[in-house]
Amino acid sequence: MKTILKLISLSIFLVSSTMARDGSSGCGPGWYVFKKNSLVSSSLRSTTNGFLAPSVTFGMTFGTSNCTKHSIVKTEKKTIHFVTHNIHEIKAEAAKGSGDFLSAYAKTIGCKSEDHKYFSSKLKNNYNEIFKNKASNEKVIVETYKVILSDKRLLYSCSLS
Repeated sequence: MKTILKLISLSIFLVSSTMARDGSSGCGPGWYVFKKNSLVSSSLRSTTNGFLAPSVTFGMTFGTSNCTKHSIVKTEKKTIHFVTHNIHEIKAEAAKGSGDFLSAYAKTIGCKSEDHKYFSSKLKNNYNEIFKNKASNEKVIVETYKVILSDKRLLYSCSLS
């Protein structure tokens, strides 16, 4: 039993010290409790943040809790903004399978420019699924991501971040 506890403690220590190197223990509620920048404080911050997961994870990912925003969140904000302001044009161009708004949409998602036409054709092929029942802007984006994630070429072309 003592051996198992030692292994668990060692694992927590190694994981938290790895987190300290990449700077991710510098934010979240644990940072407010354990402010000293040492290996022990970093370990305790990581443990505190881990204990409060999953609710803390959202705040840390989206840039609150003194954390920087992850790149996928920044990209998604651009995409949501673009879709919100151009949904009618995107929908019309997706129906025909080409257009400048679809190319711009692909760009906000992080697709390579040489695959914008392919992206547009895939949206046309999946039009009914993407835009079904007056889908919300967020639903359109989610369905677009599903198209990307289910297509090998788009999976490698579009970074989504």
